[in-house]
Amino acid sequence: MKKNLLGGLVCVIMFGLILFLPKGVQANEGVINLRGTGTGGACYASSVFIDGTYKILMTCRELKIALSPEKNRYVAWVEDDVGKQKRLGEIANGKLSSLTDIKFVRIFVTVESDGYGNTPSADVLLTGFVEPINFGPGIASLPIVTPTPTPTKTEVASPTGVTETQGQSGLGSALGTIFKIALLGFGVLLLVVGVFSFLSRKRSL
Repeated sequence: MKKNLLGGLVCVIMFGLILFLPKGVQANEGVINLRGTGTGGACYASSVFIDGTYKILMTCRELKIALSPEKNRYVAWVEDDVGKQKRLGEIANGKLSSLTDIKFVRIFVTVESDGYGNTPSADVLLTGFVEPINFGPGIASLPIVTPTPTPTKTEVASPTGVTETQGQSGLGSALGTIFKIALLGFGVLLLVVGVFSFLSRKRSL
């Protein structure tokens, strides 16, 4: 019976390690080189994780004053690995300083008629993915979260497509949580059975 108790304890410890120890730490601190095709401009950005948010600093060169009288504002956006997009802010005088809580994989710049919109226009001028920071030889950078491969889509995100992607991600997360709870419950059950078996054995002696 002592073997049963020991086995139950080992199972519980293993399940606890699987469920609660941090899995490969991933962070999107890094640098982003934003380039376009034929736009004649470029931006460079850095991302540093501070107090639960990503601090982003961006500087741009040779952006045109305006593409048209109506569309004369440059706005930066972030996008995560499932396609969720969020506005960073308007680029003023070629500079931007912003915060975001999204673990993003890329930054892109659009031209807008309104600098305060919540949805990017189809006029994407520059885009760039997060690259790890090079700290020099012998110093490792944390791995970058890379986007999940998805079918090629146009720059104008379809509301239906985004909703479906987020729904699938949410379903997978819910199933994973249920599975973890089931494993933990099974481990606790083994422990309880082992303890009761040990006590019963001890009383019968």
